[in-house]
Amino acid sequence: MDYLALLERDIDGWNLYRKRHPKVVLSLAGRDLSAKYLFEGNFRGCDLQGASLRGACLIGADFSGADLSGADLRGAYLCDANLYGANLRGAQIAGANMDRADLRAAALFGVRLNLASTQGTLMSASGLAGKKSVEGRKSAGAARLQKSNERSHRRAAYQPVRLSAVVAGGVFLSVLTLFASRWVALGGDWLGVFALRDTSPVEEVQLPIVEAAQVVSPPAVLDLSLAQSMDGSSQVWSLATHTQQDGRSLLIGGGKDGQIEIWDRESGQMLQTLPGHNDTVRTLAVAPSGEWLVSGSGDGLKVWQLETGLLMHSIPCGHGPIWSVSISPDGETFVSGDSDGNVSTWRLQDGRLLRNVNIGVPVWSVAVGPEGASFVSGSSDRTIRQWDLATGEMLRTFDGHEDAVRSVAISPDGRTLASGSWDKTIKLWDLASGELKKTLSGHEDRVVALAISPDGKSLASGSVDNTLKLWDLQTQTLTKTLEESISWILAVAFDSLEPTLVSAGKDQRLRVWQQSMR
Repeated sequence: MDYLALLERDIDGWNLYRKRHPKVVLSLAGRDLSAKYLFEGNFRGCDLQGASLRGACLIGADFSGADLSGADLRGAYLCDANLYGANLRGAQIAGANMDRADLRAAALFGVRLNLASTQGTLMSASGLAGKKSVEGRKSAGAARLQKSNERSHRRAAYQPVRLSAVVAGGVFLSVLTLFASRWVALGGDWLGVFALRDTSPVEEVQLPIVEAAQVVSPPAVLDLSLAQSMDGSSQVWSLATHTQQDGRSLLIGGGKDGQIEIWDRESGQMLQTLPGHNDTVRTLAVAPSGEWLVSGSGDGLKVWQLETGLLMHSIPCGHGPIWSVSISPDGETFVSGDSDGNVSTWRLQDGRLLRNVNIGVPVWSVAVGPEGASFVSGSSDRTIRQWDLATGEMLRTFDGHEDAVRSVAISPDGRTLASGSWDKTIKLWDLASGELKKTLSGHEDRVVALAISPDGKSLASGSVDNTLKLWDLQTQTLTKTLEESISWILAVAFDSLEPTLVSAGKDQRLRVWQQSMR
């Protein structure tokens, strides 16, 4: 059997095969898997000796017991990956993002580890042979515990350390899960690592100076509080909202189980379930008319009649999942981005492909501007691109992020572009000129979801640091951290008419936040 062909065809199909044949030892030794989308792939016990996984998306992948000796993992995304007991002897991992990776009992002989940006990867080493150094320690005997007065006691004990460890020749590392309340002395053959809070400075916000004679009315600040919550059938990866002509407000959630659930937002009653997908529903969009709902998943695109739940047409798409869709203001076309690097434009009425451009890297997010003339896309190469909707011509690029651009949103007036990145920041751009207006810092991990309020004054952001934040776009400041959850916030959406925000994520709950003037 050609295991490479199986893997390239569909990561979910690969995982299903592994589940059905758990005892089969699969070999991908020496194969080229660079830049592949292998999110949450099951590679337990696989032979990956000398394989190229350079720049691959391996977030949440399971490599426990796998042989990765000599593999090329440079620039790969290994956040939350399980590498327990993996053989990484001689592997190249420069530039790999290994936040919270589980490296317990992993063999790292001859590997040079630079963990300066690998938050949550905590380790102790036994029987070290060779030079050892921990960057930033005050002495060779102990690490200094940093205290935080910015976080509540519930989160303070779990903040990860930033460190750099150089390991050379015959080193066997076993990563332990340590909390701030526990510590191990550094000495002899033991390297103790503490759970320390990241104390990187937060960018100061410079407020404008107002002269005494100038009379300025303060901007309206919107406050949010939790109004209600509902339980989804699985993890909620996408959200959309719509208010019908009769005034009923709909809340639509896309789940990891492939189901789309439609709720009456006010009553919390589930109205209907659309079970057409067989993979995670990663994106949803409602046409301005409210007639059509578009959904994207690993099995392609589907267009539904929203009121009846009738499936109008299905569009199979390539090998990689659809990550984002956005519908034009006139409701005639929609655009999509997928992990194969395709930026595609479709006719909504019949699902016909109008244009397609492949940029060679995963496209995580797309957003059509309110004027309907252009749209933007965010991708793994850290770049945002602006496209002409009618011709497919690329108009401009926005460069400045230091990691993949996971989410993009455009203000209702079409002037401001917001982008959220795996570099933990949000950037605000002038959409007309391409000028960077502001970088918003505040999240402690990847920003994966953005939404701008209908009045253009507020920005909501969700992150895998388990927080939902609200920003004032007029002052470009953080207004409030609305939620500190126990799991990732994967989707946010404002109601198109009312001052209401909805959020959801891995804990399967959909939360409705009502806004009031203060």
